[in-house]
Amino acid sequence: MHPRLLKTFLAVARTGNVTRAAQEVNLAQSSVSDQIQALETELGGSLFTRSRQGLTLTPAGEALKPYAEDLLAVADDARGAVDATKADMAGSLSIGALETIASARLAPWLAGFRADHAGIDIKLRIAGSGDLLRRLSDGEIDVAFC
Repeated sequence: MHPRLLKTFLAVARTGNVTRAAQEVNLAQSSVSDQIQALETELGGSLFTRSRQGLTLTPAGEALKPYAEDLLAVADDARGAVDATKADMAGSLSIGALETIASARLAPWLAGFRADHAGIDIKLRIAGSGDLLRRLSDGEIDVAFC
């Protein structure tokens, strides 16, 4: 069961209405109906009783609801755990590069790296290849691009 289907299912269960659920999950009504139908097909049973008053959960829908809530909560916890590992990345990276490499090749890469790893302090040193190799062997820089 895809989390997207479970979110839509819970929105319909909460609102009792496809139109209001569609607004809540930012989908078209037809997409909400399609997702509910896909979930019902996957599970092999009807999840809602349709009437003029709206949609109400069937016994199968009532049985699914707490599991859907739990699965989405676990998915959020997993996402948070992964995000926490990104936040824990800290330290420094000292890069040495030739001026042409730094401006032409490293600039776009460094911008993306900094966005993905905000906790890492980056120091860029521009020098000639001989100086860069000496600094690298002396441990003054972590990596050299020559």
